[in-house]
Amino acid sequence: MTEKEKNHSPASLFSGDLYASWRTGMKQMITSYIDTSEKLANGMLSFHEKATAWAKDTPWAPFFKAQSSLADKVIEGSSSMARKLWQMQKEGETPEKMKEAQE
Repeated sequence: MTEKEKNHSPASLFSGDLYASWRTGMKQMITSYIDTSEKLANGMLSFHEKATAWAKDTPWAPFFKAQSSLADKVIEGSSSMARKLWQMQKEGETPEKMKEAQE
């Protein structure tokens, strides 16, 4: 067998294609999971804000506002961290913006 035939055997091509296909599928699944989780958490936060609207003119208002603000920061931070760990970017985000956010 020549050197060229060894490098391009059907088994090596198939395993590379299989790995690339698997990696692409996993990345899409993880991206979808992070986006869905973020949307769900933001929906729950929106529901919390509506449920606590009754406290608008009461002494409880600052407490509920702080709670919502903290939850919003936690959601944003955790989804951002997950994207960084998996080296993914949010829709409309460029790799340059990701580097700036890390610095």
